[in-house]
Amino acid sequence: MDTWLATTIRGFLDEKYGGKVPGVRRVSADIKAACDGETISHGHIHNILSGEADNLTDRTRALLARFFDKPLTAFLPPEQTDDTVQALAARFATLDEKQVAAIKQAIEIVTRGH
Repeated sequence: MDTWLATTIRGFLDEKYGGKVPGVRRVSADIKAACDGETISHGHIHNILSGEADNLTDRTRALLARFFDKPLTAFLPPEQTDDTVQALAARFATLDEKQVAAIKQAIEIVTRGH
């Protein structure tokens, strides 16, 4: 059973490990090393890759985004990503110049570390 999530994570693993993806225990350990001691259990990684887990908690999504150096939206189902972008665009359209400037400043602060 292949899900969008399993396919996405497998692709990111292939990219990260140059096509030589280690086992789930090693991936879990590598996530821990990259995320200041926080990790995703090897069992959960197995469930994601086998298609048994087809959604993520916010915490798991954040750890994967950090580990793979991808935006959080890379770990949302395609239809959810489209809805999120449209909702944000609609919300931003209602903001005044100072609010938009504050958001831009916050984005700059957050992205400086990457």
